[in-house]
Amino acid sequence: MSSRPAKTLITVVMDILVVIAAVLTATLVIVFFGQLASQPWAHSLVALTKPLIIPFGIAPIKTPYGGIFSVNIALTVVVLLAVEWVLSEVRSRV
Repeated sequence: MSSRPAKTLITVVMDILVVIAAVLTATLVIVFFGQLASQPWAHSLVALTKPLIIPFGIAPIKTPYGGIFSVNIALTVVVLLAVEWVLSEVRSRV
């Protein structure tokens, strides 16, 4: 197998992971602020991203802004970025 298609495929997967991490980070900010999370568009984004969150089983932490800090979302972002970093190392060796 030629290295060019493999690099392209890995790059596409890396890009998708970064986009998902960015959307989950936006969701984390939205749920952090309770009033922001009550907006219809924000509620839609939270519902859309819910299946992407890895359930680590850690309870959310209440914030003084009427929202929550979701440790599960934060850890999911960390995992996605770690996988993206590993893929970047693989891509550099292909």
